[in-house]
Amino acid sequence: MMGPVWLRLVLWVGAALPVAGAGVTSRAGRLAVWEVVLYLAVFAAALVVVRARPAVALGSMLSAWLVCYLVRVELDSATGVVALAPALAVTSFFAGRHARDPRASAITLAVAEFAGVVVALTERGGSDTALAVTSGIGVLGVVPWAFGRFRRRYAELQEVGWEHAALLERDADNARDAERARLAGEMHDLVGHELARAALLVGALELEPTLTPQQREAARTARTSVTAAAERLADVMQVLRADEDEPVATVEEVVARSGLDVALTNHRTEPLDGIIARTVHRVVAEALTNVIKHAPGARVTVELSADLDLRITNGPAPATHAVGSGKGLVGLAERVALVGGRFDAGPTATGFEVRAKLPERPLPRTTPTHVRRERTEEEIRKTAKRTVLITTVVCAGIAVGVPGYMVFDAVTSVLTPQQFERARPGQAEDDLDLPLRTRVDNPLGVTAPPGTECRYYSTHANPFDHDRHDLHQLCFRDDRLVSKVWLARRSG
Repeated sequence: MMGPVWLRLVLWVGAALPVAGAGVTSRAGRLAVWEVVLYLAVFAAALVVVRARPAVALGSMLSAWLVCYLVRVELDSATGVVALAPALAVTSFFAGRHARDPRASAITLAVAEFAGVVVALTERGGSDTALAVTSGIGVLGVVPWAFGRFRRRYAELQEVGWEHAALLERDADNARDAERARLAGEMHDLVGHELARAALLVGALELEPTLTPQQREAARTARTSVTAAAERLADVMQVLRADEDEPVATVEEVVARSGLDVALTNHRTEPLDGIIARTVHRVVAEALTNVIKHAPGARVTVELSADLDLRITNGPAPATHAVGSGKGLVGLAERVALVGGRFDAGPTATGFEVRAKLPERPLPRTTPTHVRRERTEEEIRKTAKRTVLITTVVCAGIAVGVPGYMVFDAVTSVLTPQQFERARPGQAEDDLDLPLRTRVDNPLGVTAPPGTECRYYSTHANPFDHDRHDLHQLCFRDDRLVSKVWLARRSG
């Protein structure tokens, strides 16, 4: 679960600090007041809807981050990246945590990645910006989302564990009730029989004519005591048997009490085991109750076969109907599983169907919770592996891709000192020996001469040394070189 309201508020405040800071900074890419308000409102809305609409929340924050970064990439890319970074990471985590089906949010991440790269390559800075978009969405979007998926699987395992504990407790209760019923039967068959026989014998002795008055009184007292003991035994047996002898409503009686338009077909003519009869009663009653709540007025068919294949189907529900929690069907599945049966429920082409296949007598079973727990544990292992793999791939991609791109960018945009020296003002651009690509389009802190269009090239191929920021600036007007400058932009 998302957590209490105060937790959301704390997360919002924490992630809002960089946004507010970007609004008061003195950097060139500072946010306007209306931008701060807009981004904070988008983040607040994303936190509100992420549980019900994770893909929508994730898409809104990805869009906000891309806009914030791409608009400022030529002025102050650091502000554009950092301002909404915590908000995007938090939203991505919750989107992964609350998405029942991960495909929608995964598609949202892919679409945002594709759109950001296309805009970067065509409108905003070229390949440098595209690499930053890819890295940013990977670190702030994909990785937190993967951890959110892992957290969801872990929470599911916890839930299954509690369900399993509840079923074990229910099994213990059933075993205790069965033992009590067994003890009651043995006491009835053995002790009750002996007490009844003793009462008859003492009663016969009381009528013996040769007894003295004192002996007859003693026999009468003994008979009274034995009879009282038999009565107390009957009381104990009633307690031990609990509800074992209470009558169970038949399928016909349950259908009659529902008040629905039900077509009943009961092919079962042999009497049912008591526990099985109660299970049939429970399934039919719950299914008819669901029809009343979710499809009032729909025609219902109840069919019980001779081999205890129970089906309850109903026609389509009206346009507006109640929204249930689904706990009733979950309870039916557990009840049927307790006796060793199979349960299924779901929509059909013409409505809804509940189906239960029951055994003749309760069977030892492997609860579906065991199976579900095994599946959930397997899913957790797979999700953990995927999370580690995604994180490793993203981090390795950034660790290898960024330096690799820096080398490629520097090597393919080198204008050597010899080429720079040979360039003369007045030469046509087509007559110059220039690299195929530039190093950067609009470097920060550099002003071009008025009315010119400038190109910026690397001075050497090493992007990691002390001179890595130096550039050769060539400025053109009407396709002719008008100025050239070596920009010494030393780092450190």
